[in-house]
Amino acid sequence: MGRDGLTITMDQDTCDITSMLWNDFELQYSAKNTHVNSGLGTVTSSIKTLDDSTIQITCTITGLEQTYLFRPNENAIYMGTYHTTDLDLAELRFLARLDRTTINNGMSSASEIDGMSAIESTDIYADDDGVTASKFYSAIPFIEDQVHGVTGDTGGVYFIMSDYAYEKSVGGPFFRDINNQCTTANELTFYMFSDHTRTEDYRYGFHGPYALVFTDGTAPSTSDVDFDFFQDLDLTGFTSETERGSVSGSIIDSNDVLGSSGVVVSFSNDDAQYWVSVDSNATMFTSPLMRPAVVTGGSTTTQTLEVTYELESSPIWRIGEWDGASDGFLNAANIHTMHPSDSRLETWVESLTFAPGKDDDNTFPMAMFRAVNYPITLSFTLTADQATEARTLKIGLTLAQSSGRCSVTANGDWTAKVQPSVAVSTRGITRGVTLGNYKHYEYSIPSSALVTGTNTIELSVASGSTDSSEEWLSASVVFDAIELV
Repeated sequence: MGRDGLTITMDQDTCDITSMLWNDFELQYSAKNTHVNSGLGTVTSSIKTLDDSTIQITCTITGLEQTYLFRPNENAIYMGTYHTTDLDLAELRFLARLDRTTINNGMSSASEIDGMSAIESTDIYADDDGVTASKFYSAIPFIEDQVHGVTGDTGGVYFIMSDYAYEKSVGGPFFRDINNQCTTANELTFYMFSDHTRTEDYRYGFHGPYALVFTDGTAPSTSDVDFDFFQDLDLTGFTSETERGSVSGSIIDSNDVLGSSGVVVSFSNDDAQYWVSVDSNATMFTSPLMRPAVVTGGSTTTQTLEVTYELESSPIWRIGEWDGASDGFLNAANIHTMHPSDSRLETWVESLTFAPGKDDDNTFPMAMFRAVNYPITLSFTLTADQATEARTLKIGLTLAQSSGRCSVTANGDWTAKVQPSVAVSTRGITRGVTLGNYKHYEYSIPSSALVTGTNTIELSVASGSTDSSEEWLSASVVFDAIELV
């Protein structure tokens, strides 16, 4: 099926794609097929030609319906995936297995594991020089991931996402998941759901539309495909735009908390998730068209969003910025594409002493691992007036692992009550993920625990969990910012 250089062959019994012939070159990996997850097994399949000559193939098993659509004169496979509670899956993905003799290049070297050995589980690898790679390091935040793909001497293969491709996924705009792994095959994936640092319950329903597009190697843009024809199809679980509604409004930031930062406005409930970026010089926003379970269908709702948080204007000291991310800290710039043990990263200093306001923030570690760089001592000076009042230590954690949270000790004598953890249940930072269940902690330090002159606050990782034998999987936390007021 297809023209202009693309011929697709499918197995009628399984709906696996068994051949992707592109300009007379076979792109399909011979040992395994292309399919949903690792294959659906035996399916009920049907094929029909629509009025506009689009070919529609529908593949059904209990709890899942996969639709393939082939448009005249387009080198693309359009798809939609409908999943219900009748089929229990650990994850949901569409996996294109490509032959590395024709499509050899991964998305980046971070997902190419040739010549490497496993160092964590069977999915993170390193070479003899300590350079690491993993399929997890191909991940891109959903809000930035409209197009991703791989190339070779024969061309390129790319996923393109529609405006609604992520509405039934989980995790919000900054969630990221596997896009590519280069092993014996060049595996290109669209992950609709997984348990990889998951923070929400799965949303069942229609995933998509999305498309697998074939090019001369040039990366396509979202405008190169047109998903509008889906509006005229009768696909199980699909919500047309006429059934959807939107929210428009303005952002009021009277205290200038946002400053010159752009923001992301997100909308979500148990049924769906959406977001829209708002530039730093703008105050108005309009959401994507959303399902009627989120907003009244066929209408536009007006809403004003007011920033009520008051940023402390004059803290005694602050480390980092309250931006919800570990950006600017030691190793933060590379942690999404490297394992923490990677030889290219800066050293994680054990028993670090850091002087807030004196030492550069880029020397403060973005994460603290109980088995690696523990504890961290903050050394600072208080005046007589400052030391006579109780002070509040504020710590923002973007992610915690293995029930991790901070234990706080002032001047070696006073220790704060350990507060509950909101750690995710799976690996995070070693997979290149730094956002999970965000938690803002506050610790009230009595004046009796403070002195005029030099003071110290020791931060350690508290957890009742037994640490793994792999040090990077020990209880850990990822920092947003820390301040004393």
